[in-house]
Amino acid sequence: MTKQQWHTVFTKTHKWVGLVLGIQLLFWTLGGIVMTWIPIETVRGTHKVSEAAPAPIRAADDFLAVADIVSLSPKPVVEARYSLLLGQPVVNLRHGDDTLSMRSATSGTLLSPIPAALAERVAVADFNLDVPVLSVLEINTPSVDYRGQLPVWQVRFDDAENTALYVSQSDGRVVARRSTIWRIFDFFWMLHIMDYSERTDINNWLIIATSFFAALFTISGFGLLFFRFYRRDFNFLLGRKTNS
Repeated sequence: MTKQQWHTVFTKTHKWVGLVLGIQLLFWTLGGIVMTWIPIETVRGTHKVSEAAPAPIRAADDFLAVADIVSLSPKPVVEARYSLLLGQPVVNLRHGDDTLSMRSATSGTLLSPIPAALAERVAVADFNLDVPVLSVLEINTPSVDYRGQLPVWQVRFDDAENTALYVSQSDGRVVARRSTIWRIFDFFWMLHIMDYSERTDINNWLIIATSFFAALFTISGFGLLFFRFYRRDFNFLLGRKTNS
């Protein structure tokens, strides 16, 4: 092809690909700004976690043996571990079907699924701001706010960031912390990775195709530079004076 034909190819490619990609390139840039500007600790809400001193689990004569607790379970157990729930010793069990349950370490009593009142106490103990609890809701369906194991308790607080803690019904752990900052971050993360449903797949076909066309856009832009620069543009590098 002639020089003029190459110029036409690069110009049309750059123009039409740029028209399609312009908005997404803006989203990538804005997403990058948001994700680098906000500290990840703030996004995850760990700066609002109460810093309680870790309490060791002390051996006691009234603790049941793990084998005795496992024998109480109607389902096969593949893992058992001691932990504390609001200072009380419990045993967390993982079953062969990957479900979880929790029993008292002293009596073997089944404690899960935990009730709403206990979930609220767990959330209040975890949260380091002295603010009222707005609501305690049982969540049974996935949402943008929470995509983990269900069902789960959502405990919402009346703070400036509209914080919601999600407490597992199986073992009483706080499994997610959400706030307005997290939701803003998550929105831009969605735009950045172009996964508009689950917001987790960074290898989806849409972002792969867009990345390919972004590379094509860049290559065509460099091609246009060949037609936009002249020898006189580089005279300053050679110490030559240009005529005005």
